[in-house]
Amino acid sequence: MFKLYITIFAALCSLAISLPEHYTSSSLANHLHLKRAKDPIDGGWLPDITGLPSVDEVDEMLDDVVAAMNEDKDQHCRAIHPKLRMLFFEHFMVYQKMANAQDIYLSKDTAKHWAHLMAMTLKESDGDATNITDFEGDSFSPSTNIISNLQRWRRILSLSAETRINLNFQTNFGLTQLSADRVFVAFKLARDQLHDTEYLEGLEGADTPHKIPLNSAIASRRLIWLYQDFAQGRIHQKDDRIHLRDSQKPENRERLDDGVEAAIRYCGTKYMFAEGEGDIEKLKEAMASIAYCKLGNAKNAYHDVDEKCFAQIVTLCPALNIDIASITPLAYFATRDESPVCESTFKRLINKKPHQWDGFIQRFKDRLSSWFKK
Repeated sequence: MFKLYITIFAALCSLAISLPEHYTSSSLANHLHLKRAKDPIDGGWLPDITGLPSVDEVDEMLDDVVAAMNEDKDQHCRAIHPKLRMLFFEHFMVYQKMANAQDIYLSKDTAKHWAHLMAMTLKESDGDATNITDFEGDSFSPSTNIISNLQRWRRILSLSAETRINLNFQTNFGLTQLSADRVFVAFKLARDQLHDTEYLEGLEGADTPHKIPLNSAIASRRLIWLYQDFAQGRIHQKDDRIHLRDSQKPENRERLDDGVEAAIRYCGTKYMFAEGEGDIEKLKEAMASIAYCKLGNAKNAYHDVDEKCFAQIVTLCPALNIDIASITPLAYFATRDESPVCESTFKRLINKKPHQWDGFIQRFKDRLSSWFKK
């Protein structure tokens, strides 16, 4: 079991290709509802982010990611836009690093699971982070290019007036076509999900006192808050989030700036938005603008969900889509029968578990080295 999770991804490979035609009947809830979700510890909850790599550490992973991508000769995989692949592969590496910090090593089944999520994403949204489909099946994708931009992102809030798209809690947004009812309509977490959710239990993971059983609605809300926490200045396990009332204090300015930059990286925003190429300040401004938006009111179990807040977060944070999809039963997705893609790349990225003697031998070598230096 892992105490972990998060997100991210990078590389500027050359090809940009056409993706499969949009699957208009995506992501219906299929009557999996159980009951309205209540989260009695909304106010004091913090996730366990032990092992979360820094932005600099994520940068150091990129050589391995690019090498694995270049080794994959599968034409179906190579036909996928390189930035979408980097989003998935880098996010996978961050997830793996957190797992390895808990002495947990990923399996081939995990690689297949991520490859399946990638295939579903292509069918759900064509890989467009700002793709939108309402409950009637009407779809809006502003461009044939999957790389979005902030102008398209800001248009989400005006879609009801400009298009036939009906903006409500059943409208699907983002890479995996998520609707706002995900934060208040609860069903059991995916039994076969290979993403551990203990890090969502609380600050001490599985050992968090007075923790409550997670369902899909509580876990989805907490995943959203996880990324908002980054933008609120919490990128280290020892830190607390910076409250809105303190966000304008000069002493918090640097932490908030670092947090917003980290959120962009963990979200994979820089890969799926054109501004990531050289206009990062505009991305930071956009991310800061949603850092404190509210999903709804805990007192009525988020039934009055703010669809606009939800829509802005899940579209500006592509990796969040992967996280929420990973905890969701496959029956939720009309694209569940898609065949995995790029599975061999995910397998190449898996770290092997060190032999039990490896650590001892390395420590012995280090000790000998220190003696000779003396």
